Amino acid sequence: MDQTTGFPTSTWDVFNNTSSPFGNAVPSTQPIPHSKSPSRPTLDTEKVALLQEYQNGVGTWVGLFDNARHLTHTIVKRALESPLLLNAICALTARQMSMVGRGEMWETTAVHYYGESLQQLIHILNDPSYGSDDTLAATVLLSSYELFASPGLDHHRHVSGAVTLIRTNSHNANSGGLKGAAFWVYARQDVAMALVHECPTMLLLEEWGVDWTDQEIDEDLLGNKIIWIVAKVIAHTFGKASGVTERSLRRDRMRLIEELETWRGSLPTSFAGLPFGTPSEEEFFKRLFAIPSTAAAMCMYHLAYLLLLTEGRNPSLAGEIPQEEVDTHARSVASIASSPISDASLVQAAQPLYYSAKHISTVAEKFKMWTLLGEIENRLGFHTGHRIKQLHQQFKLV
Repeated sequence: MDQTTGFPTSTWDVFNNTSSPFGNAVPSTQPIPHSKSPSRPTLDTEKVALLQEYQNGVGTWVGLFDNARHLTHTIVKRALESPLLLNAICALTARQMSMVGRGEMWETTAVHYYGESLQQLIHILNDPSYGSDDTLAATVLLSSYELFASPGLDHHRHVSGAVTLIRTNSHNANSGGLKGAAFWVYARQDVAMALVHECPTMLLLEEWGVDWTDQEIDEDLLGNKIIWIVAKVIAHTFGKASGVTERSLRRDRMRLIEELETWRGSLPTSFAGLPFGTPSEEEFFKRLFAIPSTAAAMCMYHLAYLLLLTEGRNPSLAGEIPQEEVDTHARSVASIASSPISDASLVQAAQPLYYSAKHISTVAEKFKMWTLLGEIENRLGFHTGHRIKQLHQQFKLV
């Protein structure tokens, strides 16, 4: 909270200090002023440019597994009626542009739209009759903004607002339209932050409300399904085991491996990618993925195996693990990340790349993966520096 103005400085402030029922999670230390009722937004040249940039740029990251394009088309259509959505889109887009060296002007612009979004979010939480259907989508965009702006903060501060909305409004994996698409953006954020902090996701697995069909062939739904499986792997790997027998944990691990193989066995051929060219010196094989999101899904599949082989309690449960098996999954991630994949898939590959670099056996391959992680931040503005620093510390390079 900005103590000089009394206005919030993050979604955490909004959800934990507003006078609406959403603010009950943490007692309010200072009342947040009410903002006036939002009116229909007005457009200008800057907003139009940011909307178009969003649809062609960071919006495609948000809508990674969204073949219906709710998060690039529907959301922009609604933004023309919703000041909250419009300002959230502009804030996120300007922030990403500022992160890739496109001028300090965009950072100032981003802060302006972010502040406007927070004030409009306050009003909607206090009076849900104003555009409440769009609140979750706007909140996950603002969470994405915060992850760009302050990646080192406790991830609970970034995603707690979305968790509150999901729980209060019973949003889940089966919600339709924009709300359903926004739920899966939150889910990917929650999984990413759980991997960074080595803990289960904030949203409990039983709260996801998943309902899969056995013969699913849609790439976006299969992509969401692997996110769900990875969330289960994370809970098994990093969760507390008090009161759980080792035999039970071993059985859970084997069930997760079976679930991974069932998922892979159900995939259309588009998920394999088409190999081309000659391998790199590190034996990374490039592939062409006709459906961009399938590259990201396969990275998450290999990440799940790396976790089950090397992280948390799994090494003691699995017994002796051949390094060759670990290297195979790590090289698969690096091969995909080295391929001509979409920016959205490359961003999703950041965490798989970290775990691949952490566990692959040769120094040359580790350095190549560190380079790929650095390129993600330098070219796209997506923060990977903390992961590179962890790798350096692990191998005594700093």
